[in-house]
Parts: sequence; structure tokens; C-alpha cells
Amino acid sequence: MRSRFLPTLALASTLALPAFAGDDAARKSASPVKVVCATTAKDGSRVVQGTDLVIEAGEKAKDVVAVEGDIIIRKGATVEDAVAIRGRVIVEAGAVVKGDAVSMGGEVRLQGNARVEGSAVALGGKLTTDKDVHIEGDRISLSFEIGGKDLLRGFIEDALDEESGCHIIDNDDVTDA
Repeated sequence: MRSRFLPTLALASTLALPAFAGDDAARKSASPVKVVCATTAKDGSRVVQGTDLVIEAGEKAKDVVAVEGDIIIRKGATVEDAVAIRGRVIVEAGAVVKGDAVSMGGEVRLQGNARVEGSAVALGGKLTTDKDVHIEGDRISLSFEIGGKDLLRGFIEDALDEESGCHIIDNDDVTDA
């Protein structure tokens, strides 16, 4: 069954196309468009793309994910899992991650008295911790650097550059194979 939203979206896109028209020289000189998306799920999970995600003091969130942005968990905040893709996970002193803190293509930074009850993982970046940090799981920092360039980070960036932008998937449009 098709969603009634699809024809409306197609009409809006058609009407908006003239706004994107212009000569090639103007388009080439303009800076690339940065896509910024954010959503919050009913279960308390939060996802952003192209911007930072800050969990403020006293807040609780289930899973937090940032694509091309940082996750900052402030003192007194609690999250289940934190994953940044091409960004950093910063857990401030007094903040708690009940699961894992993971960065792919960035850094995981744990400040004094921060607590990670799972693992702290930095793939293609550094794992930086102060001395009073408590990590119950594994500490993993995996990076392959040749000639000053991190190959793992480059691989992650190349994979993301092929598909950038936000996508809305309508469950009614998905067919079983």
C-alpha cells in the first residue's frame, strides 16, 4: 500500500526545483550544502547528522548517535550507548554511559570521573582518558597511520561520502525479497 504522503512530497519537490535552478558558475562557486538532520524516537533514542548532539546535565537518553557531529554527554547525564560516526564522543566528568562509547573516524574522550559501564572504542581515532575514569569493558583504540594519514579514518570518510544526506524510508514502500 502506497502512502498518501508520497504524492504530496513529489508535488512539493517539483514546485521547489526552480529555486535550485541557476547557472553552473554560481553553483560551482557556492560552498557545498551541509545536511543537518535530527530525530528523537519514542524510546528516548536520539540521532543527528551534520551537527553536535549534547545531552545536558540531568537528562537521560537511550541510544545517542551522531553522524558527522560530536556527542557531548554533560556531567550528571546518562545514556545507554553513544556512537559517533566521523565525530567525537566526549563524556564529561560525572557523566555515565551505561553501555558502550564508540567513535568511528573520531575520538572518544573520557574526562575525570566519567563512567562507561561497557567498552570505550575509537576506530580511526584516539581513545583519550583522564586518570579517574572508570571503564568496565574493553579499551580499544584502532588506527592505521601511514605518512600522517589515518587509513581507517579515510576508509570511513570515503564510505560516508558515497551516501550523504537524510533518507526517509516508508515501511509501506519496502517490499520483501
